[in-house]
Amino acid sequence: MAPVLKPLRDASLAAVDAAPEVATAAGNDMNTTSGRLSIDYTATRVVAGTLERLQRTPGVVRPDRSELAETFKRLRSQLLQRLQADGHSLLAVTSPRAVAGKSLTALNLALAVAAELDRTVLLVDADLSGQGLQAMLGLAGAPGLGEHLSQGVALDELLVNPGVPRFVFLPGGHIRGHGSAELLATRAMQSLGQELKQRYADRVVIIDLPPLLDTADALSLLPVADTTLLVVEEHSTSIADVEAASSLLAPFNLVGSVLARKQPQTTDTPWRWWRRWGRG
Repeated sequence: MAPVLKPLRDASLAAVDAAPEVATAAGNDMNTTSGRLSIDYTATRVVAGTLERLQRTPGVVRPDRSELAETFKRLRSQLLQRLQADGHSLLAVTSPRAVAGKSLTALNLALAVAAELDRTVLLVDADLSGQGLQAMLGLAGAPGLGEHLSQGVALDELLVNPGVPRFVFLPGGHIRGHGSAELLATRAMQSLGQELKQRYADRVVIIDLPPLLDTADALSLLPVADTTLLVVEEHSTSIADVEAASSLLAPFNLVGSVLARKQPQTTDTPWRWWRRWGRG
């Protein structure tokens, strides 16, 4: 079944069953041929082997016509239509508690957006512990958003192209101590959010937030996002946690929610994604 988005606050809880930066760094060359947006990354660092690593990771979409890939293409289309209709470009992805489906949702959506020929995507890892998406991409220890906010490291030194056309990734970096929520609430983060949203008309920005109920980090960053997608996981996310997350999200714009349905690991894609709650 194709995913259909639905605002969480209009959903029945009993129904709970998932840009490339266009020349962000000076020297990247952008070309348009026959409607296809093509970028030669001459300044943004291209990391060899990342794409192959991703394609070996269970649950990550591949450039094929598998059920998983087609499901995320449908979810991409729904989200892009909503974002365009509302004049939005920055989507935050979060979950009530830590579940594997949250970051995979953000990553798969980014890959699906990058597959469009006339759009780019920037995927931002907002887990400043270094244990989020950047670990999944094999970039453990790489500097990122945390170093930009705490030390003023320039973005063009931090952005990475993982070998996927029209796709750029900003790692979370690694911040020692307990100041991540405070860093994400700074004016520097607010300014960065505005810059990311406004610089390129054809770019979608997806931020993978930490879980809402485990730390204060996600709540610090939510005001920067245009809208938020909430991921819940079958048999893992409790109704109480969904209700608590719904309460925290009440002041913010929520585009919808998706269900990550975990399957036994007997195939290359043990995750069956995205039954949804649609708009009522």
